[in-house]
Amino acid sequence: MIPRRLIFAAALILTCFAGIAVNAQDSISEAVKPYVDQGVFPGLISVTADKDGALTVESVGFANVESKTPMTMDSVFWIASMTKGVVAAGLLILVDEGLVDLDAPVETYLPEFANVRVEEPGENGVSTLRPPKSKQTVRQVMCHMGGLRFITPTMDRYGIDVFPARALATSMVDVPLFADPGTQFSYSNLGIDVGAAIIESVTGFPFEDYLKKRIFDPLKMYDTSFWLTEDQNKRLVTPYKVLDGCCIPDTTPALFYPFTDRQHRFAEGGGGLFSTPRDIIKFYQMIAGKGQYRGTRILSEEAIKIMATKQTPEDCDQPYSVGMWTDGEWIWHGGALGTEGRANIETGEARIYMVQLTSSVDPKIKEAWYTICDRRVKK
Repeated sequence: MIPRRLIFAAALILTCFAGIAVNAQDSISEAVKPYVDQGVFPGLISVTADKDGALTVESVGFANVESKTPMTMDSVFWIASMTKGVVAAGLLILVDEGLVDLDAPVETYLPEFANVRVEEPGENGVSTLRPPKSKQTVRQVMCHMGGLRFITPTMDRYGIDVFPARALATSMVDVPLFADPGTQFSYSNLGIDVGAAIIESVTGFPFEDYLKKRIFDPLKMYDTSFWLTEDQNKRLVTPYKVLDGCCIPDTTPALFYPFTDRQHRFAEGGGGLFSTPRDIIKFYQMIAGKGQYRGTRILSEEAIKIMATKQTPEDCDQPYSVGMWTDGEWIWHGGALGTEGRANIETGEARIYMVQLTSSVDPKIKEAWYTICDRRVKK
């Protein structure tokens, strides 16, 4: 077994990645290390990129606590709802090319959506179904204003990755809308799944193949996929839940095991992707670069402007754009197990925070990450 002190030493060496030294008082590793030592936090890896592309990497704790395996840039994480921003980028490529109109009705691309119905509560608990007062638009489903529920009952029972994209889109037509499109915000995997199905309808390709061709391969995101190879599975970070002050190994929720299974598992646009810190920081650098990463253009500046602009109605207090949250200068998204990615199109900065917790992250840990990252920029 590798001595604990050597693991931490190796982790702290990462803070000098790419020639950027981190002062002790500004060290995320040092701020989080006490939680790891106490056994109440398994570990994290943080990657920040400045406008020139220089990276600062810090890792503390373990990808697997029991084996004392450290987290690295090549550790594999389930990034869950961070997938939404990737699918949104894929859809916005088609907007750039004039193949998709965000304000067109969804049924323009998915004809079965002409049959969606709204559930109308009635007396004595008896509901009726009626046509929606307006057509769902692509923009609405991509910013959680489409009246769609979070997932379908089948997904809730068996996993979010049990249907191919087009079959899922067809099946969700049978699930009544909870409200008329455009009237209520409700965070929904299904809205982004609709976006994935539109990609397939317009391009004629499985949306996962399209994302690989148009985003992952150009950005050299070779470890980003909806399925794992045997090698990637070995690098998969163990999810933990914190119970009674202890980190207990857990399983990844909402997905069908094993993750290498391509026969029974399918790509799911609302939250199915796995990635590594080395890969996913490139995606956020591309956004921070206004659609371009190291000379490779993925999206137009106009598409990034859409992603950076609140798309929900003026009277809605949820600042969601197309597949991403927008917060002042930042475009960002989190994932179910605590991961988060952020891009600042004004300063060109990008940041990712990678953990795998099925229980809540101690807010002090995330706050330390925000504070230290901001402090470094001000220096």
